[in-house]
Amino acid sequence: MDSRAWKWALISAPVVLSVSACVGWGGYPPAKNVHESQLVGTWRARKCGTTVTLKPDGSASATGIPAEMELDHKVTQRVGGDGTWGVDEFSGEQQLEVVVDNEHIPFDLYRDKGRLLVGLTVGDPDDMNWCILTRHSKTAAHAPTAVQQ
Repeated sequence: MDSRAWKWALISAPVVLSVSACVGWGGYPPAKNVHESQLVGTWRARKCGTTVTLKPDGSASATGIPAEMELDHKVTQRVGGDGTWGVDEFSGEQQLEVVVDNEHIPFDLYRDKGRLLVGLTVGDPDDMNWCILTRHSKTAAHAPTAVQQ
């Protein structure tokens, strides 16, 4: 590598690292100003076999939340049951916290082209064991109702 290439590499490396630090995993930017009403509904990650239902009263139900994964993404332990949920702030960013079976499970909130995503990092972030939950449906309490005539 010639000296010009080395200079370019040394100059561009900090820029690339600082830009990547501004985006979450998968390249999704963190969601800002998320209101609890935006999270109410059923969220699924088919790849992870996970379903989380968040109700307007703060109660939650979940099945198949990965608690531990191996490096090959094989789930070795899951959490599920009924519990509670809320939105908290951690390190200046909003998080969804679900409490099920006495386990506090933090989910990150992201946006992809305006769509809200719920992300779960299982274990060490360097292992890149992630589940991305997308909204499957809104709960009946927030779904529009037909007007009978």
